[in-house]
Order: sequence, then C-alpha cells, then structure tokens
Amino acid sequence: MHKINIGAGSTWFAEGWEVLDNAPGNYMEPWKHRGKCWDSGLPSDTYDIVFSSHMLEHIPHLRMEKTIAEFNRIMKIGGTVRILVPSLKKAAEAYVKNDVSFFSGSKHYSDHLGIGASFVRVLISPGGQTLAISREMDEIFGGYAHLYSYDFEMLRTVLEKWGFGELVESEPGQSSIEELRDFQHFQCEGIRYAMDDPFVKEKRYLQSGEAGHMSGFDKTSSRQLVVEAKKLKSVQYQLKKEYQFHQSGRLDSPVDQLKLTLIRWVSHSVDTIYSVVKILRITSVVRNMVRVFR
Repeated sequence: MHKINIGAGSTWFAEGWEVLDNAPGNYMEPWKHRGKCWDSGLPSDTYDIVFSSHMLEHIPHLRMEKTIAEFNRIMKIGGTVRILVPSLKKAAEAYVKNDVSFFSGSKHYSDHLGIGASFVRVLISPGGQTLAISREMDEIFGGYAHLYSYDFEMLRTVLEKWGFGELVESEPGQSSIEELRDFQHFQCEGIRYAMDDPFVKEKRYLQSGEAGHMSGFDKTSSRQLVVEAKKLKSVQYQLKKEYQFHQSGRLDSPVDQLKLTLIRWVSHSVDTIYSVVKILRITSVVRNMVRVFR
C-alpha cells in the first residue's frame, strides 16, 4: 500500500508513509519528495491514501483546481483522500456572533482591528508560502500563509468535479481508516507529546538537542473542516476545464514569463552564493555589505 502526506513538511514521519512539501528542509530520504502540490512529479495511479492537513488554504485559487486534479492523478481508483482546512463557515458564524473565543485560541489570532481582523486572518494571514509582488515586479510587499478558505460545499464541488465521490464531512480523529485516527503529535526520544505540551509549544526540544519528529494526522481543533472522499474515476487535468474565475488573473503573457524566468535565475544565483558564503563562514561580512547598500 502506498500512502502520502502532502504538505507535511520535512520533519514529519510515520512508518510506511511518504511526504511531499516545498518547505525548506532535508529531503534526502527516498520517501521524502520536494515539489509543488499541483505539479508533484509523482507517478500516476500509485497512492491508496492521500492525506493533507491544513495545506490547501495556503494555495491560491489560481492553483486550487490543479492541486485537486493532481491528487486525482497520483491516486488509485478507490483510494481515499482526507483533507483538513480551517472552516470558513464556523469562522463566519463566530464573527457574526462576536465570539472572540473562537479566534483567540489560534496562532493566527490578532485583535489589532477588533474581531473583524481576527476573522480576516483566518482567510488571509502572513507567512512565507507565497510572495505578494507588485504588478511591475519591482517591489516585494511581503509573504502570505493563508490565501483561501473553504466550506463543505466548496470542497465537495471541486472534489466531485475532479473525479472524487462518496464525500463525508468528518470529525477530527474519526476517519474511515483506522490509521488516520491517530491525532497529530510530536515524538522525541521514544516519548510521545501532545501538540499543546509545553515541550512542543515552547520548542524545548530544540534546546535539549534531542532528536524528534512530527507524526500523526488530524489536528484536534474544533475550528476546522474535515472532508474524506474516494477517487471514483481518473480525470485528466486541462486548464480549459477549470472554472473561468480560476483562470482569470494569471500572469501568462510572454513578457511576464520572461520576467519570471529572470527573477528565478537571480533568486537561484543568490541562494547558491549564500550557500557558499555559509560554507566559508563569512555571513557576517555579507550582512554588513547588505546594510551598506540599504
């Protein structure tokens, strides 16, 4: 049986599972794949189980359908997909009811503009997954984490469109697959820690120098939406099959592609130079040079 956790990060491990992510980390093991969720490079019709926890909200709507289609491509017919995302419906209800407690337990919580800011940060929040660049490509405004939100109807619609069916709105820890009922946790030196344990929340494991890794599946939060479905048929991805709304706003002109190619080349060159600088242990010199040019 082939199983993969998409968006797990490089520090997650469970026996018999593969991972796919593009976050920084060590991907040297053969069961770790570094790539994009909408262009994974993984073999078709391979996986019996695809699990993805709080990854889809980090994907812009411009790549949402292609991501679900990619899930379909790599899965076997009859395979199970389980997806967890923040619940748009629950967040909206909490906002209307002025329920601050719903938002205050989240790491994305902010009351700098009142409960409205708390609600908006569920939908759009700062992070490092996606950059906001000006249309002229002369200024990077910052990075985003959450870019989109879902309710059950939205996920049901897109999953059914791309070959999935038998959808169930599940509860955390209540998967049809026994293995997936194991909640997310942290393991260190043979000891299992809950995610709200101070050892994990305060990252004491970094201070201890002990080896540890993430494991398990569902988060325990009641603020999330959990959907499980089966792959019923194979549906080949084509851009023209996407909703027109999802096709709009793309930067696909030849000039835009040329700009992106040059930006990518410069970015990779800087990464390579900085790697050499780290090896030579002269990072402080480079930092001082950067301050001079600011």
